[in-house]
Amino acid sequence: MAHTSVLDTKLTQHFGLLDADGDGQFSRDDLLSLADRLGLAFAADPAKVARLRGAYADLWDSYMQAMDSDGNGALDREEYRTGVRRAATDDPQGFAGRVSEMVEAWMSICDTDNDGVVTLAEFTTMYTQPLGIDAADITKAFQHLDVDGDGTLSRDEIRRAAEEFYTSDDPQARGNWLFGPLELKHA
Repeated sequence: MAHTSVLDTKLTQHFGLLDADGDGQFSRDDLLSLADRLGLAFAADPAKVARLRGAYADLWDSYMQAMDSDGNGALDREEYRTGVRRAATDDPQGFAGRVSEMVEAWMSICDTDNDGVVTLAEFTTMYTQPLGIDAADITKAFQHLDVDGDGTLSRDEIRRAAEEFYTSDDPQARGNWLFGPLELKHA
């Protein structure tokens, strides 16, 4: 029985969230619609949604478009997994910078009281409404990601979690919880 890597498991689960219609592919438009769904969940200022759309468009144009190995304008699960691994390895600073910009754009929408941190309620709204993740799973994720135990997630905690999520194969990395619990399986 071959073991599926932790990173492959995370990227497969994340792909499933991005592929909102379940057709086995996601495109630039699907990615941009995620920003719109997040904006709707928070009744966000259109300028903040535009910032997140811009961050997603930059990510697609800079990295994801090149992941489309068959040129059909969309990514399948394998193109996504292979492409994210390659982007994080070939351009770690650039990839981390784009992740940081996405975190900043997320935070501008989700931090509804502008106090610089995300509460459990804000975190739950961020993932349950736009992505359909179970609220109980998000509560567990929040507890794992709250490194300092203060009951909130700072930009730094979210940024570090995002970087770990997209790059780490460590089964104990806190960032593995960014989108809820992982279902580690043997293939």
